Amino acid sequence: MTKLLLLISVCCLIHTTSFPQGKWSMGFTMASRSEWRQYQDSYQYLFKGSGQGFSFGGSLAYQHNEKWRWETGLFSTPYSNTVGVYYNEPGYRRMLNRPVMYVSHTNTLEIPLKAIYSTPLKWRNIQINVVAGFNTYLLAENINSQGYAGLPAIPVSPAPPTNLSVVYNDRNLSKVNFSLEAGGEAFWKLSERFHFIYRLSGRVGFIEMVEMQGDYRTGDNLTLSPDKIYPFRVVSRGSALHHTFSLRFVMGRKKWKENWWEDEY
Repeated sequence: MTKLLLLISVCCLIHTTSFPQGKWSMGFTMASRSEWRQYQDSYQYLFKGSGQGFSFGGSLAYQHNEKWRWETGLFSTPYSNTVGVYYNEPGYRRMLNRPVMYVSHTNTLEIPLKAIYSTPLKWRNIQINVVAGFNTYLLAENINSQGYAGLPAIPVSPAPPTNLSVVYNDRNLSKVNFSLEAGGEAFWKLSERFHFIYRLSGRVGFIEMVEMQGDYRTGDNLTLSPDKIYPFRVVSRGSALHHTFSLRFVMGRKKWKENWWEDEY
């Protein structure tokens, strides 16, 4: 993915003198991704908070006119493939509102297509825009792994009288996925060449892509004779909330007006 991003960047820079400044821009984009997954857990031992990850890559945008901008790019976007487990029985209280630091991710190659509409809302140099898009995900690796007691439990109060372990299987259900996206952005024009963008958007995925299936076990002897075995299933479809930050560079030569009534670009 890094080589593809580098190739696109080089090609764009080579052509920066072939069109006037202001139409095309490129830059680095990073997003904090809170993933919403589907849980099947009738005994309610799983922590159902959003999986946290970071997406990053390169963006390429074309300013069609004063109202519309089109965007694409290449990104490395993670899908969560672990869960948090805690002892959820009467009389016990979870001590953390987030899982302990054991979360791992599966990377996908994301190809977005977005349309951005400039609204009349503006505050100082910050323009408020509306964003809508369609995202394609390509699985970057095959998943087929098994584990036993590999996930630490979230602490509860008072300390549980039994042990708690997890037996699980991770696998990919599809190598391709799609999502719809909608949200808003704050567009800040730092200078003629540099722009900064903050974007808040939600995504809804279409296809089950990554699955974690297994059971968690309680008891004094988990290996030979666990007291209870509770099955579970967690699926990632690509649905998530994104906080996106992007620094853009406006490409091309600055075109000077030949006559006094012409606008500069």
